[in-house]
Amino acid sequence: MNKILVIEADAKLAEQLCRALRDMDTRVFSCGTLETATALLEKELYQQIIIDTELPDGNGYDLIYELGLGIYESGSAPIILITSDAYQINTSELSEQGIADFITKPFNVSVLKAKVCTQFRRRARAFSFRAISRFEAIGAGSRNSIIGEHIVVIDDYIFNFDTGEYSVAGERVRLNRFEQCLLRNLVENKGVVLKKKALVDKLRMETRVLCIDETLLTEAVHMLCNKLNAQNYIKTVYGIGYLWTMAEDKNKSG
Repeated sequence: MNKILVIEADAKLAEQLCRALRDMDTRVFSCGTLETATALLEKELYQQIIIDTELPDGNGYDLIYELGLGIYESGSAPIILITSDAYQINTSELSEQGIADFITKPFNVSVLKAKVCTQFRRRARAFSFRAISRFEAIGAGSRNSIIGEHIVVIDDYIFNFDTGEYSVAGERVRLNRFEQCLLRNLVENKGVVLKKKALVDKLRMETRVLCIDETLLTEAVHMLCNKLNAQNYIKTVYGIGYLWTMAEDKNKSG
């Protein structure tokens, strides 16, 4: 189920938005300050964020900037901005700031709801297009695996690298950002042994965590295996590195 975070200081308006958006089969979280918003962002992954520019403890743009830095898992979620002054909006710079759309107070709640629906439809279309266009990238032709650019289905596993949602046999699994990056590298190179040093270097570059070493990598692979119950998929090639096995190889050995 999609999750939406509403950051709006006007309690009455926030409640109206929450009621309207819950009709869309979504879970809606609401708060009225930047401090509470950051706490919620640290706990949950959201598929959309609605934020007012004027909050009691700061400017909504400050949080938008932090989201753009990748501090939170929801950093790629579409943002809809609520503003009281349309003249302050530079529409040509919205996308550069990570803002998908905006609305000016006062407004009809149904208009904002329509904007939210539009963002969900755009994301759904993008998922479908990328999955089809990249189907042949890895594992195409196997009945057990489908791999697109961001969505991967392998046997009982569904990995959505865009929304950060991962499940095994229908049960959701929470992965931290480092584990997500590690998993994506393994899956995108399915059947290929990734050497430890090269993988460490790549993870350092992609996560910007420079303290990663081979010991930490080994621990992370072990933890990822346990979380996903993927001992039959993630293999250690001792003295060399790690790989996500081909579905055909795994089935033969089982």
